[in-house]
Amino acid sequence: MEVTFSIGNRRFWGWRILLFAGLIILTAPILSLGLGVFQENDQVLNLTSQKLLPLYVQNTLIILLGTSILTLLVGIFPAWLVSVAKFPFSRQLEWLLILPLSIPTFINAIAYVGLTDYAGPIRTLLRKTPILPDIYMDLMNHIGVIWVMSMVLYPYVYLTARTAFIGQSANMIEAASSLGVGRFSTFLRVVLPISWPAIFSGLSLVIMETLNDYGTVHYYGVPTFTTGIFRSWLSLGNLPAAILLSLVLLGFVLVLLSIEEYYKGRRRFVEDRSVRLLTKRRILGYKKWIALLICLVPLIFGFIVPVFQIIYWLVSIFDRVDWLSFWSILLNTFQLATGSCLLIITFGLIIAYSNRILHLQGIAKYLQKIALLGYATPGAVIGVGMILLVVSLNPSWLYLGISALIYGYLVRFFAVGYNPIEAAFKKQSHSLDEAGISLGLTTSKVLTNILLPLIKPGLLAAAIMVFVDVSKELPLTLILRPFNFETLATNAFQYAKDELAAQSAPASLLIILLGILPAYFLNKTMRNLG
Repeated sequence: MEVTFSIGNRRFWGWRILLFAGLIILTAPILSLGLGVFQENDQVLNLTSQKLLPLYVQNTLIILLGTSILTLLVGIFPAWLVSVAKFPFSRQLEWLLILPLSIPTFINAIAYVGLTDYAGPIRTLLRKTPILPDIYMDLMNHIGVIWVMSMVLYPYVYLTARTAFIGQSANMIEAASSLGVGRFSTFLRVVLPISWPAIFSGLSLVIMETLNDYGTVHYYGVPTFTTGIFRSWLSLGNLPAAILLSLVLLGFVLVLLSIEEYYKGRRRFVEDRSVRLLTKRRILGYKKWIALLICLVPLIFGFIVPVFQIIYWLVSIFDRVDWLSFWSILLNTFQLATGSCLLIITFGLIIAYSNRILHLQGIAKYLQKIALLGYATPGAVIGVGMILLVVSLNPSWLYLGISALIYGYLVRFFAVGYNPIEAAFKKQSHSLDEAGISLGLTTSKVLTNILLPLIKPGLLAAAIMVFVDVSKELPLTLILRPFNFETLATNAFQYAKDELAAQSAPASLLIILLGILPAYFLNKTMRNLG
């Protein structure tokens, strides 16, 4: 393999070795799934492929289609309104509409069951109102899964759509208006088609999160690929079947990423910032209240309603909470999240700085793409890859405790920490490296003494995002955690599974509060764009 370097003729062998070692560590669990092709258990594989695989494919596709349609509907229209119009509370709604991202999908699922069951506030209110009948509300089906996931995941579409709308050309919109086309028709016929490549990138995140979900579909009793993987490995100890399902699910992800890559090539049409951009117009009369209602609906059902239910549960069971055990669970979560942050940032710095001083080609380039694939890969798939890798090397390593779990988080969330670090490096001139080396500094000294102080904002953003993602990760934690080891996410999910949903409130509310931090930074970024 030939590797060329960008700073003089230096070979930088130390960084080259670190880079390859890091990439091998990051890609090993995903690549090990390829070994599963050679696992021989024809009877089990035939049973899985003939009896269960069609059911998992059908349910997964139904949920993907329904969630995609609903997130597009509730994400695009509020994004357009807050981008181009002024109406009551429009400025506050710009960031409030991001808040549902702070709620993991399985916590939203738990809250909605509490809201709609017989003893919940909705049906209790209906029974106390003489003119309204008590209505049986069953969310334990495909429709319930689609609803609760869409109400949490729509901000991905909202954010990318708003970014595209902010960058629209005012001249283009005014030209359409001068031809007699109404504003709504202009939006549908001109703005949306041009913005679709950017919107699709948000939709692809929705689809990836939907494929990754285990808590919601398991709690609502809808069998999908993730529930099949858990059932095959944790319940039946059937590694070949888990590998087969993981490979098929990984195939879904690769197809989606290929489609997204196609649209990335067209995104230049929506990112031209050299033109005169749209300015907000004030909406008058009854239309301003319609605009407000359109924006409030997803916020109410995606954030306010579930949070209200969780707070209600917390107040009702506050005196019965075992706070000593809860603090132990909180410490476990903090330990995992902090260890994962440090490890991911270390790997991110090594690989991002190696990219800065080395021009990668061949195997290294492809390994890096696979390493960044971790975040798009469902946690259950990474968990199976980890198990297969460990079993192939040394089965006793399955009992390494939280070390194996942190390694899983490293693979799963490396891209989350790497992207802000890489973006921060790109803002720094290469003349800094060249000047430091010309003064006799080693590349390590250039990194630690010159560049690190300049990229602190990127490191902080990476740390916050990784910390929050690790804190609320469920599928990977359930597969790799040691026995009797609980985190905030597993604690909330376990209580819900045991029909003690109210007891999940302390952990659920803390996860939500942690999740608000990235929402704040996302809004700050959006404000800078606008």
